[in-house]
This record gives sequence, C-alpha cells and structure tokens, in this order.
Amino acid sequence: MASCPAGALPVGPTIGAESLIIITGLIGIFFALFLHRRVAAVRLDVAQEEDETMMMSVKEAGQNQTFEQNERLRELYAAISNGANSFLFSEYKLCTVFVVFLAGVIVGLVSWSSGRETAIFTATSFVVGALTSMLSGYIGMRVAVFSNARCTVGAVKPAPHGWTESFNTAFRAGGVMGFSLCGLALLCLYALVVFLAPSFSWGTTAGAMKLFDCIAGFGLGGSAVAMFGRVGGGIYTKA
Repeated sequence: MASCPAGALPVGPTIGAESLIIITGLIGIFFALFLHRRVAAVRLDVAQEEDETMMMSVKEAGQNQTFEQNERLRELYAAISNGANSFLFSEYKLCTVFVVFLAGVIVGLVSWSSGRETAIFTATSFVVGALTSMLSGYIGMRVAVFSNARCTVGAVKPAPHGWTESFNTAFRAGGVMGFSLCGLALLCLYALVVFLAPSFSWGTTAGAMKLFDCIAGFGLGGSAVAMFGRVGGGIYTKA
C-alpha cells in the first residue's frame, strides 16, 4: 500500500466504484420499469382468454355477466385508486410537517454538539432521505393498486393457470417496488455524498468520518417516513 501522511486516507482511482454505483442504480430503475410494463400488459378483462364464439352466444342469450364483471372490476379499481391517492395526500401532508419539525430539531441538537455547518448538512441529508422515502412509498402504493386489479384478472381463470398468472403479476409488482426503491436510494445517496464531499477534507480520516456522520441523516429521514408508511399505510390498506 502506498504511504500517505498521518491522518490521511490512501487515495486511488474512484471512477470504477462511482461507475458501479451509478450503473447499478440505473439497472434497478430500468428493471423496475421493465417489470411494470409486464404488469401493465395484463388487460382489465376477465374474459380476454375466452373463446369469441362462446362470448357471442352468451351475449345472444342475454347473459351479460362478463361485461358486468369487467365494469365492476374497473369500478372497484377506480374507487381504490382514488382512496389511495387521498390517503397518500393526507399522509404526506403530515409527513411534511413532521420532516420540517424534526429537521429543525436536528439543526438545534447537532449545532450544540458539533457546530452549525455539520448540523445544516445533517438536516439536509435527513430531508433528502425523507423525500426519497416518500417517493418510494408513492411508487409502492400506486403499483400495488395498479397490480391488484390485474391479479384479479388472473385469479378468476381456471386453476392452475389462473393461480400462476395471478402470482406472477403480484411478484412482478413487488419487484417494481423493490428495484425502484433500491435504485432510487442508491442514486440519491451517491448524489448526496458528491454534493457534500467538497465541504469536508475528504482526503483525511477525520474529514471522511465527519462527512459520513452527516450522511447518517439520510437513513434517519428514510426510516422516519417509512415508519409512517408501514403503520399508516398498513392499517389503511387492511381496513
């Protein structure tokens, strides 16, 4: 290992690590978009696989059950979607007040112990983490509502094909949330480090430790908002 001054970190080429971070984050987001397209390919039509001749005979007999099922499915989907939007709007208004208040508390407490500059950077990391978590929660709720109706389309088909299709739709929808969350968090955290690093002596151990003390606010912000999503969102969706 190359020698370096006391208290300094050995500095080598970082472009490889930075490229890996960016590429990995983008892969997660693009794969989430790919899975979303697979989910969106399922049409809200419970009779999309049925024989057209049979459908005509049912219509001629005056039995419009399939049409009524589709209308009812779309009606419930629209109602749940509107309810989810209303819930997210109300929850995120409360989250915004909470984040602003707690950011002020962080500035006050950290200023007292570590100085005002560190306090402001920590609060900035906290807000960025909270916003990232709010965006991920919005994506998760919208994808869940979007996929629920499409899982129903598969579930009404005869077993075992219907069960398999319904499970695959649900699994892909979960993947949208998982990969988009990881990709967004990775890219936002990397951007935050790049933004804050020039304000610290990045080449020294003390500077690096101070930087990542501030970056710890990112995790606190994300976890704080996730708590609202888990508790409030879980209760809402189960009620």
